Amino acid sequence: MGFLVPAFLAGLAALAIPLLIHLRHKDKDRPYRFPSLMFLEQLPIRTSQRQRVTDWPLLLLRALAVALLVLAFARPVFTERVAAASDTRTKAVVIAIDRSMSMSHTATWPAALDSARAVLRALSARDRAGVVFFDDAAEIAQRLTDDKSAALAALASAKPTARGTRFAPAIRTARQMLLDAPFAAAEIVLISDLQRAGTTGVAGLDLPAGVTLRAIAVGPAVRANSAVRAVEARRVADQRRSMLAVKARIVSRELSAPRTVKATLTLSGRAAGAQTVTLVPDGETVVTFAPVAAPDGAVDGVVTLEADALAADDRFVFVVPRDDILRVALVVPDDLGSDETLFFERAVAIGRAPAVRLDRIRAGALTKSVLQQHGVALFWDVAPSESMTTSLSSFVPAGGGVVFLVGRRVAARGSLSALLPATLSGMADRLADRGGSLRDLRMEHALFMPFREINDAFAAARVLRYARMDAPANTDVLARFDDGLPAVLERRLGTGHVIALALPLDANNGDLPLQPAFLPFVRQLLLHTSGRDAVPLWRTSAESWSLPDSLKDPVVRTPDGSLLRPTGDALGHAIPLADAGLYAAFAGSVAGAPEALAAVNVPPSESDLTPIDPKELLLGVRESAPSAAATAATPPTPAELERRQNPWRVLLILVALALLGETFMATRGWRAVARRTRPVGQDAVTPEPATPARNTR
Repeated sequence: MGFLVPAFLAGLAALAIPLLIHLRHKDKDRPYRFPSLMFLEQLPIRTSQRQRVTDWPLLLLRALAVALLVLAFARPVFTERVAAASDTRTKAVVIAIDRSMSMSHTATWPAALDSARAVLRALSARDRAGVVFFDDAAEIAQRLTDDKSAALAALASAKPTARGTRFAPAIRTARQMLLDAPFAAAEIVLISDLQRAGTTGVAGLDLPAGVTLRAIAVGPAVRANSAVRAVEARRVADQRRSMLAVKARIVSRELSAPRTVKATLTLSGRAAGAQTVTLVPDGETVVTFAPVAAPDGAVDGVVTLEADALAADDRFVFVVPRDDILRVALVVPDDLGSDETLFFERAVAIGRAPAVRLDRIRAGALTKSVLQQHGVALFWDVAPSESMTTSLSSFVPAGGGVVFLVGRRVAARGSLSALLPATLSGMADRLADRGGSLRDLRMEHALFMPFREINDAFAAARVLRYARMDAPANTDVLARFDDGLPAVLERRLGTGHVIALALPLDANNGDLPLQPAFLPFVRQLLLHTSGRDAVPLWRTSAESWSLPDSLKDPVVRTPDGSLLRPTGDALGHAIPLADAGLYAAFAGSVAGAPEALAAVNVPPSESDLTPIDPKELLLGVRESAPSAAATAATPPTPAELERRQNPWRVLLILVALALLGETFMATRGWRAVARRTRPVGQDAVTPEPATPARNTR
């Protein structure tokens, strides 16, 4: 027999209470007035056994009630002898240590290693321990072993990485490791600074029955931190030179006072500028560097702050794509007037980075060789010929872009092109209701990227006439008119884009060219179709990088200097971006200038050192039902035994019966007996029958 709450057995000391009550008992008789005692015989009364228990049945019944009540509160549990003997199990502990970027804080990583060593020292010689390191992924550093020195050696070789935090992979990996110890008392110890950003994917995780999860928080007591959150870089024109303007956004959290730091800009390994700025205690500070001359090719840059306690996020890398001219073939019909494309040509001529060169070509003059010299072919209300469609079918999958501007000429044909098999059914005339408007714009799409923060950028535009298009099954509808007809369609072929635009770009059929959104929309249309907007300034760790298709036999140099040769598949070559830093891709061998660059940074949320409560982390992890084999092999837990056997209920019933019996016996109980004795000095006489003793004072 065992007890769930053995501490209540200390209540057995209360058995002394009934004994003390019996030993200290005194009769309290009520005196009566009597007129005369002359006719009564005077007998000496001697009260005996005053310090002895005279009512043993009542005392034992009261003691029994107290003892049963104590045992009921101690919650006895009866187990089989075999199960109790097998409950002396060894432990299997998996120590999961967070090694993400935030753990490189000067006060965090030493505390994490010390906590892990303390867990190992608390284990016995027979217990087994394993070590898992995790960031945005998990790695087994040491499988379950009773050799504690091997686990300590794994801890000594660890160090923080430039990656984000995710707890879910660590818990899954530790759960899988514990399958090697099915008969041991299993435990997962999670050692981390418990950043809230790492809880993604924890909700809904299952742990086998009997496996416990414990979190040890080792975050710094002072969480003040400053980090470079983002960088904006663009090319600007200055006296026929290409200049690079860079702006950095620095976020500060929980600073005790404003902090003055020096921000440094480095481009292609050379110092390009520095600014001294005062950071606010909580919030964002923008640092603007003076524009500097930049080459036309891709430029890698770094913005660096003076280091603080978390130095890993004081450095931010980025890559500015090349600045070559984007050539666009404007294919026009023979009867096109010069004023119809006026607004479009003026909008394209404005701006650089990249500069757009527009070549006006008649429909019959566009050949395959001419097409290969351009990045985008825009068909202005004209459909390509069959021979040109064949050339476009190889031009688009290789990365080229095609834009069909659908107007009255193409709408009369009834079909568009094999590249985008949309069916046309004439023109919609909205003159009667003062023009139609755009709605259902997919603001998350790259085509509408400049307008993500301006939801009503196209609300004022009115369209008087537009082509009626349907949406084929293999196309995406990026925008619609207010009558539900598609306004912008897109189809992906390989790495290229095909876009059909029923939205007129001239001032004869609508007033979009007169709206502020027209200029950025036209530039983004060409950049997106040519694939230029698909090159971000930086990526975040745990993403993948798809190498350019033109790169043959690629080899990639990672931030730590190691080389990777990715294997290609149907989707091309791609490599995982595990660490933060600069990746460089070469063709064949690492020699000369790289063919492509990719900058990788840790997610900005990793710089937020605010922790969550360990209980909040464990809320998302639930215990799964035990399997039949596990139930048969593993001894039942005290909680399971308590659910099956509840003797405390029976004990409480016995307590109630004992108290009822005590009440009955207390009213009819035994008392001390007085005997009549001969006064001192008189002859002894035979004692008379005893009568109950009473005080007659």
